[in-house]
Amino acid sequence: MASSTVSANSTLTQDQVERLLIMPLQERSTYLSQGFPTFTSSGEPIKVPSLSSLGTASYVAEGSAIPEVSASTSEIELLPSTVQATKIIARMSNELVRQSVVNVESAFSMKLVRDVSDFLDAAMWNGDGTSGAPTGMANFSSNVNAGTVAGTALGSDDLYDMHELAMSNNLSDDALRFAMSPATFTIIRKLSDNYGQRILQPSLSAGAPSTLLGAPYVVTNNVPDTSLLLFDRSQIAVGIDQRASITLLSETYAAYDEVAVRVTARYDTAKMNDEAVVQLHIT
Repeated sequence: MASSTVSANSTLTQDQVERLLIMPLQERSTYLSQGFPTFTSSGEPIKVPSLSSLGTASYVAEGSAIPEVSASTSEIELLPSTVQATKIIARMSNELVRQSVVNVESAFSMKLVRDVSDFLDAAMWNGDGTSGAPTGMANFSSNVNAGTVAGTALGSDDLYDMHELAMSNNLSDDALRFAMSPATFTIIRKLSDNYGQRILQPSLSAGAPSTLLGAPYVVTNNVPDTSLLLFDRSQIAVGIDQRASITLLSETYAAYDEVAVRVTARYDTAKMNDEAVVQLHIT
């Protein structure tokens, strides 16, 4: 069995990659699990066109010429050359493979999934766009600014103001999500409205998400304590390089009588409209 797994099948098939890497990432990653629109690539940058404006309609008298307007278009780019792949190699001895009472392949797969998804989560929530990392949501340029508040002074009115900004910018109420750090979550879960009701409402139905002002929320260490985000998940794009793969290396570490698993993946994210993210800065 070791020969079949390591030597005969050095590169995993597409369905194995889907099972071991892509699907577990979507299940574990707090970012990818939000259900953002996804665009795939074979390595080249992805350019997504957007329509900025169609001009303004006007009243036109009978028999008069209808004014012409020019559509204003732009585009967002995913996976530019500056965004590098996420890569990791994990080694294990052949003795471990033969002697382990647990499924070593499964254990290593889970370990790699955890490492890669945590790494990607950190980048896509709060990456600064340098050193090959994508720019994360908290650092998107031109996020709708909901102001600045001290953490100890954060109140329910600040959250209602964020929701108002989202509605004012025509974000889809059904697609709104809050994202926050555990520290911010602890402050918010203590807040009540003027009637003494907690604004963070637990779900009464099994499997249904708890909500904040009617919107589901995600709590992750990868959102900084200095930001509270309210975003329209239908307006955030994720780019996936299809060359992501898991490869078993049987010869590279032969001198050490070891085999290794190499994981490479390349992801990027961007907002499709400037108003897609409302951000409250916390000091």
